Amino acid sequence: MATAASHARSSILVSVCAGCFLLLCLPCDAAASPLSFSFDFSNKSTFSSRIQVMGDALQQDNLVDLTVDTSYRRGIHYLKGRMSYVDPVPFFDGTTHELTSFVTHFTFAIKPIPGEIRGDGMAFFLSSFPPTVPANSTGGNLGLIVQGDGNALGADRFVAIVFKTFNSSDHIGIDINSASSSKNETALPDFSLNGSMTACITLNGTTGMIDASLQFNDNRSLGPFKVSYQLPDPSSLLPPEVAVGFSAGTGDYSERHQIMSWSFTTTLPQRKDLSGAETRI
Repeated sequence: MATAASHARSSILVSVCAGCFLLLCLPCDAAASPLSFSFDFSNKSTFSSRIQVMGDALQQDNLVDLTVDTSYRRGIHYLKGRMSYVDPVPFFDGTTHELTSFVTHFTFAIKPIPGEIRGDGMAFFLSSFPPTVPANSTGGNLGLIVQGDGNALGADRFVAIVFKTFNSSDHIGIDINSASSSKNETALPDFSLNGSMTACITLNGTTGMIDASLQFNDNRSLGPFKVSYQLPDPSSLLPPEVAVGFSAGTGDYSERHQIMSWSFTTTLPQRKDLSGAETRI
């Protein structure tokens, strides 16, 4: 006849086994889950409270303007602004250092201001979370880095796709921790960063290659123009979770930097299950 003690041992064993099964079923990293969003800034219901604007950026009408005199004191010069997704985004697996793949599309416009020389440009960025707008980061620093800093350090580090207009030398480039030099860049026709454009940026988590493509919506005969760069070990660049968004700056010269729509989708690294087979989460 079974004793009370044996019943107790059986109950404990069942509980332990059930607990182990649940642990095995849990994802290895609860924070690492695929992410996808699509914002049309002419329709507030698509983004509502899912973005944050900082510095001189402002969501208004049917777009987000990155360089607006929100203080009503400085006019159109020496502005810096950012807009970013409100939550952190997975960049790499903190245990395996496997890189997250993503694809992002956005429609934007760079518009001249009557009577002004154009400058300085804007960027799509990845940075530490939560994002901040560095002080003294106007002009060609594009709201990314403090004026005079050779390379950003610590929480100020970034990876950015930049669209620069200063001094008519239009180009698209890939910058890491520096706004004064690009890891790779593609020259564009003079004054071409003007009007409506669509960009597509992809990060291949397997190869580490980041690719950007730019199409001029107002002049389909131009482009598309492309630039790419293979990232080093992601843990040397940024934390496992990052901020993503847009940044821009004006200095002695000025222009408008506007975002009309933005979509972003991640695909997480493959992981091996208990049988050794790879699964994508």
